[in-house]
Amino acid sequence: MKKILVVDDDPDIRHLLRSILEASNFAVDTVCDGQEAVDWFRTSIPDGIMLDVRMPVMDGLAALALIRHESAAVRVILMSVSRASDFAEEAQARGASAYLASPFDLQELRAVLASAFGAEA
Repeated sequence: MKKILVVDDDPDIRHLLRSILEASNFAVDTVCDGQEAVDWFRTSIPDGIMLDVRMPVMDGLAALALIRHESAAVRVILMSVSRASDFAEEAQARGASAYLASPFDLQELRAVLASAFGAEA
C-alpha cells in the first residue's frame, strides 16, 4: 500500500481527498500547510505528496523546493486553482511529478494519480 500525504489548508479538500485515496488503497495522512508538510516529510517519507500551491505559513512552491532539495524520488502532485497550461509547465519545471487543477473531477484525479504512480494507482 502506497503512503501519500495530502497538504491543503482547506479541511473539506483534505477530507475529500482522504476519502477518495483511501478508497483507492492509499494510506493517507494530512496536514494543513507547507511547513507541516516539510516537517512531516522529514520524519515519515511518503511515496507521494499532494500539495496545494496557496496556503498560509509556507506555500506549496516553497515546500516543494525544500522537499526536492532533500529527495528527488518522492512523487509530488502540485494542486492549484490555475487552469493555465503554462502553470502546469512551471509546476513540472519546479520539480512536480504531476499537476492537478482545481476544481477537478474524479476522472482527472485518477489520470493524475496514474501519471504519478503508473499502474500502482
